[in-house]
Amino acid sequence: MSRKANLINGAAMLAIAATCTSQAAFASKNKDLISQSSATDTVTSDTRGNPDRRQKKTKKNKALTKDNSPVVNGESGRLEGEVVVTGLRENVKSARSAKRRAQQIVDVVLAQDIGKLPDKNVAEALARVPGIQIDRDRGEGGKVLIRGLDGVMTTVNGSPTFSSSGRTTDLNDISSDLVAGIEVYKTRTPDQVEGSRTGVINLTLRRPTDFKPGATYAISSRFDYSDRIKKVNPYYSALVAYNQDTPIGRMGFSVNGTWNQVGYNEAVRFNELPSLLTSIRQPVLPTSTPARIYLPFRVGFAGTDGWSKRGAFQISSQWKPDDHWAITVEGGYSNRQALQADSTFWIPISYSESMNAPPSLSNVVLASDGRLVKSVSLYGLDPMGPGRTSYLETTKGYNGRFQVQYTDERIDFNAWANYQRSNRYSDSLYHSVRFSQQPRVDVIFNDPNDPLGGVKVDFKNIDTLDPKNYVYIDNFGQQRLDSRSAETEIKADLKFNTFWNFIDNFKFGFRYNRRTYDYNYGSNWYASLRLPISQLPDYKLVQVGGQFQSSSNANWLIGDTNSIRASFPTIRRLLTPIYPKLAQTFPAYDPYNAFSGAEGGYAGYGQFHYNMKLFFPIEGIIGARLVNNITSLQSLRHVEAFVTNNDGLKTLVKTDTFFTPKGNTLDILPSVNAIMHFTPKLQLRASYTYEVGRPTANQINPVLSLNLQDPGNATGWGGNAQLRPVSLSKYDASLEWYFGSTGSASVAVWQWNQNGLIANDTMVEYMPESPGIPIKITRPYNLGIGRHRGIEGQLTTFFTFLPGFLKSFGGSVNGTLNLTRQANPSKDENGNTVFVFGPMLYVSKYVYNLTGFFERSGLNIRVAYNWRSRRQLWLDGGNPYNNLFLDPVERLDAAINYDLTKNVTIGVEASNLTRSGDRSYWGTYDTPKDVKYFSRNFAFSLRARL
Repeated sequence: MSRKANLINGAAMLAIAATCTSQAAFASKNKDLISQSSATDTVTSDTRGNPDRRQKKTKKNKALTKDNSPVVNGESGRLEGEVVVTGLRENVKSARSAKRRAQQIVDVVLAQDIGKLPDKNVAEALARVPGIQIDRDRGEGGKVLIRGLDGVMTTVNGSPTFSSSGRTTDLNDISSDLVAGIEVYKTRTPDQVEGSRTGVINLTLRRPTDFKPGATYAISSRFDYSDRIKKVNPYYSALVAYNQDTPIGRMGFSVNGTWNQVGYNEAVRFNELPSLLTSIRQPVLPTSTPARIYLPFRVGFAGTDGWSKRGAFQISSQWKPDDHWAITVEGGYSNRQALQADSTFWIPISYSESMNAPPSLSNVVLASDGRLVKSVSLYGLDPMGPGRTSYLETTKGYNGRFQVQYTDERIDFNAWANYQRSNRYSDSLYHSVRFSQQPRVDVIFNDPNDPLGGVKVDFKNIDTLDPKNYVYIDNFGQQRLDSRSAETEIKADLKFNTFWNFIDNFKFGFRYNRRTYDYNYGSNWYASLRLPISQLPDYKLVQVGGQFQSSSNANWLIGDTNSIRASFPTIRRLLTPIYPKLAQTFPAYDPYNAFSGAEGGYAGYGQFHYNMKLFFPIEGIIGARLVNNITSLQSLRHVEAFVTNNDGLKTLVKTDTFFTPKGNTLDILPSVNAIMHFTPKLQLRASYTYEVGRPTANQINPVLSLNLQDPGNATGWGGNAQLRPVSLSKYDASLEWYFGSTGSASVAVWQWNQNGLIANDTMVEYMPESPGIPIKITRPYNLGIGRHRGIEGQLTTFFTFLPGFLKSFGGSVNGTLNLTRQANPSKDENGNTVFVFGPMLYVSKYVYNLTGFFERSGLNIRVAYNWRSRRQLWLDGGNPYNNLFLDPVERLDAAINYDLTKNVTIGVEASNLTRSGDRSYWGTYDTPKDVKYFSRNFAFSLRARL
């Protein structure tokens, strides 16, 4: 059904309902039910023209809605009301109230909830929200998914935020102590910014009037011990806030700052993709081994090792001259510095990384299917040895906002000017060392004696822990990245209250934004150096291999985290005469890995809020958002082709021209939702939204390189400035029951139909440079379609119906069922694009969270368990083993907090108590890919507030 038909049907349904409902019905006692559930100060028609009666009615409705409870506010872009609550029970009650009174399908996490479990950052605070999954890496939670899908938009106080050139921000860079509340929107109304195909995570930052009048001081410290690095990671935060009534109104300011360090060590053992042996130069014993056998083309180890240090502060000032006006000026700064000293060691099996033949294979043992190799011995002439990276990164963020709000009985006006900037700079050095002799290697691709399975590697005829066996720096590489992005946003909203029941308010708004990009990347690579380690006095060998597998002798030496940087001046001095590029400290930027320019545009919307009665009270919002998106990114277009001169001779000509394609799209995004109040405690939400998910800046980067030297086999690669947004028609419904003072239960269903999913592929195109030549160009395209259905349920309550201290117990359970289908592009044996139909990649079918909690006399105990079913990571219709999946993932966390006084709390926390990791497989459990180990953490915390 088309969008237009959906709108017509929705409008017709509402019109029929309106004609069947008299105005008198709106003035019945059921209107109070609507007011209580929606937190809308509805004024009935019998008060029009009578200000005194209207004022009395408004006061009555305000009393019913309990103004101090948190409420999702579309005008201000943040949670409003009492967002600072004390105690877990009050926190559950307040989050429930905000969810109940919202117009969208939304889940809310409040400040008291953030930090009560071992939540180092905002991403981890979201891990137990229904429908939310997070991926963990480098010692902490990072990437956030909504109902299994990425592309989540992040906003701060209603304004989109980002890291570097990405569409979303790195939520692990935001400390949970900076945030007053988090809203997870699974549906959108027209007054919210567009651009995400999944949902929006909005962060409500602390402001001075969130706190009681007078001064508020808060400090928090946390010391987190990781059992893999056997070190303590510190976390500190502090808050100073003050607000008070003055002769010119209520004024306040707040300063909130955090600093933390996260050290980590995570180890991976891996098998690469099982493939057929193809080299006739590779001997295989015994000679009776079948010809068509599969075995991983490479095995090895990869360890993420390093640290991140983050500091941030946020300053906010507010002035409320009277009950109508509010003026806010705020801004902040963040700085993240990181070292990634990752280790790698890979062993080629079916190929060679030099001119030598691939290693000879012996002792080949096949699995029961007769084609998959279980174990093998190998010996080759390729130089072999471990490698290590020293990657330094600095990411700085800046933000500032000026906001004005005006509210009275008739209108709500809100406007802001927002600016933010994110700069990322990284500098990476990689090196590998060579053994003094080539080891013989025994490999078992799935170790039956290891509980986690995975590859087992044993080195023969060499002591890999003897420093004398490490002779050369063999390979050396440099990388440099400088990525800068800034956005200016101007937004204004006006809500007009009609004091009429059927349509009680209209809302209109406008948004202008302009985001700039400047992206540069450069690299150098130097191979087969044979640079003697003995000439590098600052190079210190240390053991790093013992963390990967205890059941084998796979241990080795490599320079410590500082060795390669300390030795870099000497390396430059020794190698610059041979490699002049090393005369420069950093590699030059590659013009073919660069782009700059801007995107942005204009958006306007209109919506109205309605109330009606059709057997039961119904309210909702109908409207649409009109978005004009304009892109103008510049990059190089490189062409290589032979040109025939007047003498008939062909000359290779290479041309580079700057190319700035313009993009100008217009999207109409309709939205219809309804909330049906069956009883004061039971309501049903239903929503239709048309949404778009915009491609990333790297995907629409217009860089293009064309090789036309052979017109019969012309090729090219690049970005695609003509990519369209992924479009979605989203149908959502949620049945919600609110019981007792803290209880809530809900069941949500949805179907999201997606079109234009983006993937890289090789397609034939005709370009202006060669209109008659078909060119095979590899770049992103709008290729696939997908459908995402699902069911989501949750139940949360304190057991207040139990006697005595048992009523201090409570629990929460939520689960998600994702039913997905997508056409995934792949290649057949002839290299043609084919589509493999299967589940959406990276989406778990089943997800659930179990949380138990206890609160009594200052003691707070919570235990949380999270589980995700297997995820398909890749599909391939040709190679049966290239159907990669990730095994189920679980996590068990716990926290005990005790209030020493009403102002001081101590806590003991633990995360990943089951010491779970990740395991992935190539199509079958007989063929593991990665086995990844995560740390188990224990923490002590102290919080104080005055």
